[in-house]
Amino acid sequence: RGENISVVFVNNGVYGMTGGQMAPTTLLGQRTATSQFTRRADKEGFPLKIMEMMALLPGVVYLERTSVHSPKEIIRTKTAIKKAFQTQLEGKGFSMVEVLSPCPTYWGISPVEAMERIGKEVIREYPLGVIKDHAA
Repeated sequence: RGENISVVFVNNGVYGMTGGQMAPTTLLGQRTATSQFTRRADKEGFPLKIMEMMALLPGVVYLERTSVHSPKEIIRTKTAIKKAFQTQLEGKGFSMVEVLSPCPTYWGISPVEAMERIGKEVIREYPLGVIKDHAA
């Protein structure tokens, strides 16, 4: 609808607040509390690319996918969130920033390994960058 709303979507691939269940963005091959044999395309379906789906909608003016797996990417994330809020304040329409984030607790790995996993594995499924920018 083009509402002047900014969304920050933190994507860690699980529903961490409720015990680490599979989320729509859980990667294929990833084990969760509700997918003990890992997520499989033939059973649980493919991960959803929310940003790419949103890009098709009219009224969506700014979409960017970022990460927090390195200092450089944290700075990019801050810049993207600022742009999303600016888009909202200027009345240009809907904006969203997807932030790829670790969940070492439910991924079952150390925080350092979780950051490395984002850089090596998660970004392959969810590439970083601007998905849509009609805010100019």
